[in-house]
Order: sequence, then structure tokens, then C-alpha cells
Amino acid sequence: MSVSSDLDALRILRTVVELGSMARAARMLGRSQQAISARMRTLEATAGIRLLVRGIHGTVPTEAGSLVLAWSAELLEAADRMEAGVRSLSATTATRLRLVASQTIAESLLPGWLTRLRRVEESAGMLPTIVDFRVANSAEGTALVRDGRYELGLIETPRLPADVVTQPLGDDELVMVAAPRHPWVFRSDPVTLAEAAETPLVMREPGSGTRDAFADVLAAADPPLSARAEVELGSTAAVRSAIADGVAPGVLSRLAVRDDLVLGRLLMVVLDAPPLLRPLTAIHRAHHRLSDGARRLIEVARDDLSQTSPAQRRHPNDHQNVRDGSSRH
Repeated sequence: MSVSSDLDALRILRTVVELGSMARAARMLGRSQQAISARMRTLEATAGIRLLVRGIHGTVPTEAGSLVLAWSAELLEAADRMEAGVRSLSATTATRLRLVASQTIAESLLPGWLTRLRRVEESAGMLPTIVDFRVANSAEGTALVRDGRYELGLIETPRLPADVVTQPLGDDELVMVAAPRHPWVFRSDPVTLAEAAETPLVMREPGSGTRDAFADVLAAADPPLSARAEVELGSTAAVRSAIADGVAPGVLSRLAVRDDLVLGRLLMVVLDAPPLLRPLTAIHRAHHRLSDGARRLIEVARDDLSQTSPAQRRHPNDHQNVRDGSSRH
């Protein structure tokens, strides 16, 4: 077999180079890393040259590998167009993914993930997955996946359910925020967890991953603490508005309040505590094989979250907002 006739191996080579890792390519393509490595060794043996090399920044093409990729680009594009056309002739309905996502993910992360998923699929000549999604808190989302109404769930709680399959995606950071005139933003000393527990806060409803994550931090203190709710609201947007209106401080994802911090609508409150991190997790039913679209979306999410740590997602003005709080009014 010639190199040019092994289209599958050339596609794998393209994916490995695009993602910079055989492991990532394997997850994206739904194959084992051993199978991907074996195909690349076979392709190199057929070509009689080394195509890939593993370096400190991941797997990269050799000079010969870059040339092979360049020469194969038109061939793969033509093959992808033909295969997409053939599939379209036989396809009666589009592939659909039923997805439920918690609010921070749905509002701050999912739009970018879906855009990237579509680009990945189209570049590989695949019919784009049509995603039907619903927004629900972590507890509701888990229930919807558990009973089979949704294939995939993306949740934000540290209280991971034991009766579904969980796949880690990355971490999210929670921050305490308050209105610009709240006394806490003028303080030079951090607010203790005990003070935060004694003060009624604007909180999400029970079952929210945001609420559960902060409750677990307080419960782990010595002695254990518990939060008090001034008001409970069912959406992130409602909590942000109530905090900005001066009802009370509250804890939200840094992603959810990023624009408010930049604009000075909300200011960060420094807590005397380690960073408040919570896991972002994909869930699906046990003994249920995920669709290709669901697996690709998980890989896109993991890849996106791996590019930056929660600390790196901070806007450079975040700390400036805290320091300058007293000078704004």
C-alpha cells in the first residue's frame, strides 16, 4: 500500500499534528492511543521516513512530516468532500446530541465549545452534530441524564453522583463579590470564612453546583461552618443583579462575573481562604456508549480548559478592581 492510498492514516497524522498529542488525537477520534501509535508507525514504515517526533511541547512533525502533510492536504480535502457528499445522500436525519449543562458552563463556556466542535467536524468532512441543550442546575442535570432524557450532562458540583459515569473536564474558580459600596470591598484585611458564614448572602438555589461548592468549603473549616441565605435565586444572572444592587455579597464563578469586575459593577472581596476551586465534569449513564458527537464535545471541552488554569482566566484588572474599590466613590 502506498502512503497516498492510506487516507485514514493521513487523517490521523493531520489530527495528531493539529492537537499536538497522540493521546488527544485518540480521544478525539474515539480510538485507543496504542492504535493511533501503531497506525503512525505503519505509515512511517510505508513512507520509509520519520514523520513525527515527541518533544517538550508535544508531538510535532519532522520536516519530512510537514511536507507530507502539505502534499496530502488537497487529497484529504477532496476525499473529505466526497465522503461528506456520499453521507448526505444516505442521511435522512441529522445526528443530534441531547445535552444538559449547568448555568456557568452554558453561559460562559458552551458557546465557544460548540463553535469549535462544528469546526472540528467540518474540517474532517463530517456532518456537524446538531446539539439540543437545556440549562439546569447540577442536581437537575444529573437527574435528567440518569433517567435517559439527556445523553450528556455538563455539571459544576464537587458532589459527583455515584450512579453515573463521570469524566473530569477541568476546574473552575469561585470568587466572593459585592457591590462597589459594600464595606467589605474597603477592607485592608481579608474577610474570614467565619465572617462570610455569619453574614447573609445572595445565593443560588439548593442543588446548584455553585452553592454546593461554597457550602463544602465552609463545612470543611475548623470548626465546620454553614452559609446563611439573605435571598435564594434560580439563575446566575439574577444573583449577579441582586449583588450589584447591594442586597448582599455572594459567591459566583469568576467566569460568570468577569465582565462585571472589568466594568466595576461588582468588586472582589478578598477571603482568608485558599482559592475556591470546583470541578467541571461530564456525566452520562453507565453501560451507555456515547455518540461520536458527545465524545468529540468532551475532548473539545478538555482541550479548552487545559489551555489555561483558573488563575490564568483572570482578567488583568481583577485585582485592580479590588485595590481601587475605595477610590471609585
